[in-house]
Amino acid sequence: MHKKMLLRQRLPARRVRSLLVLLCVFSVCCGAYETPQRVLFGGDAEFPPLEWTENKQAKGFNVELAREVARVGGSKAEHHLGNWPDVMRALEEGHLDVVPMYYSAERARRFIFTHAYYYPSHSIYALPGAVRVSTVEDLNGRKVAVEQESFAHQQFRALRVKPELVITPNTLTAIEVLLTGKAEYAVLTSLAVDNLLDKNNWKLERMGAPFWSRGYAFAVNKSKPELAEWLQDALSETIASGRYQQLYYQWEAELEPANADKTLVNLLWITLAIVMVILLLGGSWYWSLKRTVTLRTRELRDALTQREMAEQELRHVANFDSQTGLAKLQYFIEQVDDYFHSHQQPVKQEKEILILKLVDLDVIVRTFGFSRAEMVVSAFAAHLVKLNDSLAAYLGRGVFAIFTNKCNVQALFDRLSAAMVISDPGLNSQFVGGSAYWPEHGRSAGKLMRHAETAMAMSVARRRRWMAYEAAMEPSRLDLDIISIFIDGNVQGIYPVFQPQLDLRTGKITSAEILVRWQHPRLGFIPPNVFIPLLENSGLIEQITAQMIDEAVRVAVLLRKRSLPCTVSVNIAAYDLIETNLADVISQTLVRYQGVASDIKLELTETSVASDPQRVKQVLLELSELGVYASVDDFGTGYSSLSYLTMFPIRELKIDRTFVGDMIGNPRNHSIVRSTILMARELGLTTIAEGVEDDQTLQLLKKDGCDLAQGYVIARPMAEAEFIEFMRAHAAELFDISQFMKR
Repeated sequence: MHKKMLLRQRLPARRVRSLLVLLCVFSVCCGAYETPQRVLFGGDAEFPPLEWTENKQAKGFNVELAREVARVGGSKAEHHLGNWPDVMRALEEGHLDVVPMYYSAERARRFIFTHAYYYPSHSIYALPGAVRVSTVEDLNGRKVAVEQESFAHQQFRALRVKPELVITPNTLTAIEVLLTGKAEYAVLTSLAVDNLLDKNNWKLERMGAPFWSRGYAFAVNKSKPELAEWLQDALSETIASGRYQQLYYQWEAELEPANADKTLVNLLWITLAIVMVILLLGGSWYWSLKRTVTLRTRELRDALTQREMAEQELRHVANFDSQTGLAKLQYFIEQVDDYFHSHQQPVKQEKEILILKLVDLDVIVRTFGFSRAEMVVSAFAAHLVKLNDSLAAYLGRGVFAIFTNKCNVQALFDRLSAAMVISDPGLNSQFVGGSAYWPEHGRSAGKLMRHAETAMAMSVARRRRWMAYEAAMEPSRLDLDIISIFIDGNVQGIYPVFQPQLDLRTGKITSAEILVRWQHPRLGFIPPNVFIPLLENSGLIEQITAQMIDEAVRVAVLLRKRSLPCTVSVNIAAYDLIETNLADVISQTLVRYQGVASDIKLELTETSVASDPQRVKQVLLELSELGVYASVDDFGTGYSSLSYLTMFPIRELKIDRTFVGDMIGNPRNHSIVRSTILMARELGLTTIAEGVEDDQTLQLLKKDGCDLAQGYVIARPMAEAEFIEFMRAHAAELFDISQFMKR
C-alpha cells in the first residue's frame, strides 16, 4: 500500500538511526546562530597602529583582524572610525555592531565581549623636564589629559585618586593638549602614543613603567547575543587556525614594544659604561647611578614578564572556554590524540569519549531567558571539572565531551544529577549521552567523537538516557544521497498523484488529496516514507511542499474551469508552518494561477500542530483570513487532540487509518471512530475517514454519519491525466454508495 506524503507512520529503526545521525552532523556543522551578511565595526580614527583613518580608508591591525575574522566566519566586515565618545555611543545605540576596546567589568555590563586577543598597556606622559611621577597616585591634584570614555577615563572615575582631568575626544588631541601646556600629564595607551610621537616627531617623555595592562577584545551590543556568539566562534577559529599569528607577525614591528625594549637595554649598557667612566674618574656618583641601573633593569624585567603573561593568557583564551573553564574542541582533540599516541600497545586501560547534551536547554532559554541557561551550563560544567582522571570540553549549545576511563555511565549520570540538585535545585536539567570506546571503536579522537555523537543522537531518538556506539547506527548510502541531492538543488523526477475523496452524503467526488512520488533517474523509485521524513527533519521539506502547493492549485483551477470543482488538500509539515512564509507562498500561487481559496486545503499532523502552538496559531489565522482552511490529519494518534481544537481555526478531522482499517473486526476501534464523528459533529467540524479498503467499512462509516471517505475502495492514487478523466467520467452521475463501491 502506498504511504502518505507526510510523516504518518513510524520509520523503520534503520531509517530513524540514519536520519538522526544526519541531523546530529547538521547541528554540529551549522551551529545555532545565523551568519550575518555584513558586520559594521567601529573604532578610533586616531589610534595607530591598532586603527586609524588614512585617505578616508580604515587601516590598522584591528581593522585587518576584523576583516579576517569576518571572512573566516563567512561574512564581510565594514568599518566606521571616528571620535571615541561618538563610537562608544553608536555601539550602545545599535548603530555599530562591534567595536574593539579594553575589557572592563563596567563595560561588560553594557556590552558582550569576546575573548581578549591583545594586551596593550598605559603610560604617563609629560613634556621633557616635567616633575617626574612614577605611579597614578602621584597624579592626585595634577592636570591630566585623558581620552573621553577611554579605559583610563573610566579608571579615574573609579579610583580615589582625583586629578584635574582634561577630557579630549581622541588620543591625538590629548597629545596636542599636553604639547601646548593645557595639561601637565597625559594617561594614554602606550602603543598609540609612541606611534603618533614617532610619526609627528614630537618630544614627550614616558614616566615610569607601563601599567593597566588589559585585554583588548571585540565588544558587541547587548541586544545581539547571536552576533556575539558568531563573532567569538569566528575569532576562536582564526586563532586556532594560525591565521591570527600570521597577521600578528605582519604587524609585529608596530605591535611589539621591541624598540622600547631595545631602548631600555641600550640605556642599561650606556648606564653601565657611564658607571665605568665615573668609577675611573671617582666614585662620588656611584651609588646614585647603581640605583638608576637597578630601576631600569627592573622596568625591563617587568616588561618581559608582562609579555610572557600576555602570551600565556592568549594561549589560555585559545584553548579554554571563558564561560565554563572547560577545554575547547580543538584543544580537547589534541590532548586526547596525544594520549593515544603515547599509549599504543599494549592497551592496559580502555578509554571512553562520552558526549553529553542538556536536552532542555532551548526550553530554558525560551522560558527563563539566556542568562538562566548560562547558569545551568556553568553549574553543570563545574561538576564535570570535579571528575577524577578526566578531561572535559564544552562544545557549545549545551553539549559537553568527557575523556575518561571506561566506566558505568548510568552511575555517573546519577552522580551528576544528584550533584546538580544539591548545588541548586533550580538549576537542574535533563541530559542524555552517547559513548564510544578506545580502542574498540577507533584509535583517533576525531573518529571517536563522531561515533559518540552518533550514539548520543540515537539516545535522543529512542528516548534513552544513554547509549554506546554500534556500527549499525551508521547512516545508509541512500539517505546520504537523498540529502545531498536536495542540498545541491538538483532534484529530478518528483511528480504528483491524486486520490479522490467521496462525499458520503451526496455520492459525489468534490475533493482529493495530492500525494508526492519520486522516480529518480539514478536511484529509481524512492517511496515517500523513505524520503519525506528525512527531508522534514533535515529542514529540506520546503522544496517538496512548494511544488505540491503549486501542482494542487494548478490542477484545481484547471478542473474548476472545466466545471469540475474539486478542493485539493496538501500535506504540510511542522517545518513549513514554523520556518517558512507559508501564507505568502499560498497567496502568491493562487494569484499566479487565478485560483480561489476553496481550490486548496491543508492537512496538518497532530505533532506538527503541537510543535510550536503560538507560531502555528499565527500561521493558521493568516491562512483563514485568505479563506484557506485546515484539516487535522491522523487524528487520534497524537497527544494534544482535544486542546488544539479550540485553539486553532480547524474545520476538518481526518480519522487515522489505524482505527478505520479494522473497525469491522475491532469494536474498540469502531467506538473510537464513532466517538470522533459525534464529537466533530458537536464542534461543527467535518470528518473524513482515510484508509477505507472494503465495501462493508464504507457502508458502516456512512451509517455512523462520517462526511467523507478516502481509500482504495473508492480509487487508488492516480496521475494527473487519469485523475482528470476520473473526475469527468463521474461528474454527471449521482452515485448511490453501494453502486459506487461496486465499480
